[in-house]
Amino acid sequence: MSKLLKYDVLFLRRTAKVIVFPALIVLISIISPLTAKYMNQILASFLEGSGVQIDFPDPVALDSYVQYISDLNEIVLLVVLFVSVSIFIRDKTKDLMPLIFSKPVSRTKYLLSKYISFSTLLFVSLLLGYLVFTYYTYVLFDKVFLIEGLVALLVYFLYLLFLMSIALVMSVLFRTYIMAILMTFLAYIGFSILSIFENVNILEYFPNLLNNYGISYISQGALPEGMGITILVAILFTGGLLYLSILLFNHQEIHS
Repeated sequence: MSKLLKYDVLFLRRTAKVIVFPALIVLISIISPLTAKYMNQILASFLEGSGVQIDFPDPVALDSYVQYISDLNEIVLLVVLFVSVSIFIRDKTKDLMPLIFSKPVSRTKYLLSKYISFSTLLFVSLLLGYLVFTYYTYVLFDKVFLIEGLVALLVYFLYLLFLMSIALVMSVLFRTYIMAILMTFLAYIGFSILSIFENVNILEYFPNLLNNYGISYISQGALPEGMGITILVAILFTGGLLYLSILLFNHQEIHS
């Protein structure tokens, strides 16, 4: 397992993902508090001279956190979807599978190594970004929700793990990057649509609702009702999808 992890980490370093992801998240961590702080002034300047007058409420620290989670969802989440598929399916599209498995390599450890290495990169990047975000939020708003924000970030990371497990299944099922990313994206859209019907009993704890709970936890300072169950459901979904990908891969023929 250690050799496989070393191989996957080396691949991430060669493709500069080990720099790009932290840089992207740190950039968002700087821009989000600034946007939350000065957006009202920007909007007011656009409306100046138009005859339209709107009284914007003064921004508070919570606005910075809402902006941060929103920006992560809009940018990082989509990047993770595309990049995770490319990492998981790379050896297949490069016809490296026969060479890799001509040696006594465990297929289970092979998949887990890729998943763990990319997950670790994401976690370290998010943690670094959160430290930067916390600093700028404190400077601009003189207040932070340190623990609550960290919990929300961990919940967001769990959501990314869930989406990565979907990408892993699709990468096992399909031979081309285009088909794998298309099906991954369609699955993401499908789960997002289902989250609209959160009042339906069977759907009220779907993993897509995790981010809503993260913001609610920051604003309330206490665990919202249903948050614990949703986290448990997300863990079960992620574990189940990982198990499914391993099961499918272990019974799959390797073609050159």
